[in-house]
Amino acid sequence: MQQEVVEPAKVADHIKPHRGNAELFFDPNNLQSLCAACHDSTKQRIELGQVGFGSDGWPLEPGV
Repeated sequence: MQQEVVEPAKVADHIKPHRGNAELFFDPNNLQSLCAACHDSTKQRIELGQVGFGSDGWPLEPGV
């Protein structure tokens, strides 16, 4: 997930949700840096299936 806003990343996010799987949880290749706002809003909505994606692969805003 990439946006044009640049700010310090403060969260180590699991790219593929681990859902209790220790192998995915501890896999360093399954981690990405995100700012807290992206992790706590956009990423959570994606994991809950509440966000669609455009043909360019970017998340669509709600209602789009």
